[in-house]
Amino acid sequence: MRTHVAASFAAGAVAAVASNPLDVTKTRVMNMKVEVGRPPLYNGAVDCLMKTVRSEGFRSLYKGFLPTVSRQGPFTVVLFDVGAS
Repeated sequence: MRTHVAASFAAGAVAAVASNPLDVTKTRVMNMKVEVGRPPLYNGAVDCLMKTVRSEGFRSLYKGFLPTVSRQGPFTVVLFDVGAS
């Protein structure tokens, strides 16, 4: 049972590592202010990703990582436990 819980939590952590940069990018694109007569801050997701890394560094893509892992880890434990039974 311990191995199952550890593997499930690890799967949640891997999912958080893979998805957090995309979540940060999506949030920034959705929250950008678009004003009439001015070009938008980002010209899409890839542009947002590149500008974020250039201006704030690679680690900025993992803002909010701890809350994501805190949510995703237990979720996958429960998901795999219910699915296995």
